[in-house]
Amino acid sequence: MDSQLLQLLQEGATSVSNLLLKMYKRMFLADDEMMLLIHLLSFQQEGNRFPTLTELEERMSMPNMRLIQSLQKLLKEEWIRIDEFIDPQTGMRHEQYNLTPLYRKLYQTWREQQTNSHMIESIHEPYRQTAAAAVDEEPVAIYGRFEQAFGRPLSPFELESIHMWAEQDGYSEELILTALREAATVGKLHIRYIDRILLEWQKQQITSVEQARQYSMNFRRNRQPL
Repeated sequence: MDSQLLQLLQEGATSVSNLLLKMYKRMFLADDEMMLLIHLLSFQQEGNRFPTLTELEERMSMPNMRLIQSLQKLLKEEWIRIDEFIDPQTGMRHEQYNLTPLYRKLYQTWREQQTNSHMIESIHEPYRQTAAAAVDEEPVAIYGRFEQAFGRPLSPFELESIHMWAEQDGYSEELILTALREAATVGKLHIRYIDRILLEWQKQQITSVEQARQYSMNFRRNRQPL
């Protein structure tokens, strides 16, 4: 029994944004549509970026026709999209589900909620402080920090990159924001440069903000001319 339980636990877990779970109703997503999105996300985190209908049916109790209709609706309303890419090694064309539109809609919904909250705050400011602090703790706030640093809205590629850092690569939000500050310090506010910073820290087995700051300090010190 213990070995079976261990094997089950080692299958891992699917990481889903708490903000998405809190706001999908506000975004007018039905429960079964949200469950389908969670399964697509689960497949992605397992390395399968384009699960077949059969694979989805095996995990869901949704009838085949309803599953097809839900997928078509998500695609038509641009919650998800299907991207094509060519494998550089084999030259074969592949398809994959892209969930970036979902996170962009989530971010837009959050921004609208923020705008409404600020309007209410101007009238009832003392009563909004606790709620504002809670909103600041939401994972999606990281996108706002990047937009503020870049001075513009984020592109779909940038949104997807930040999402993958947190959800797939497992970087903490604090470490990602530390990499953002490091890029700003050297005047290289580009998503690819920040990605290289995070990769370098990963190679050096850096997992905490303090370790990252110390490594960056030592790196800059060693590069200074004597």
